Amino acid sequence: MLARLPGMDTSSAPNRAAACPASERVWQAFLAALHELPPDMRAVLLLHDVLGAGFEDIAPLLGLELPACRQRLAHARAHLLARRDFQEPGTP
Repeated sequence: MLARLPGMDTSSAPNRAAACPASERVWQAFLAALHELPPDMRAVLLLHDVLGAGFEDIAPLLGLELPACRQRLAHARAHLLARRDFQEPGTP
């Protein structure tokens, strides 16, 4: 539990999330979903999709066979897609 500092108004705390820019909320949701992944899935996803490494480089680095490496990437992507929060344009 956070301690209250003198002069700190916490009555607007729930409103801060609503005031947070949409791009920051998306980024926070992405990081939370990424954190939920098992370490090997997260590593494959980041190495392949973010850093552009090939499976031939990733598999030995993580001690995986190529099919297992591809499977972990597919599961990681599926997890992130399942966690996406969609909002219709114009929805608050």
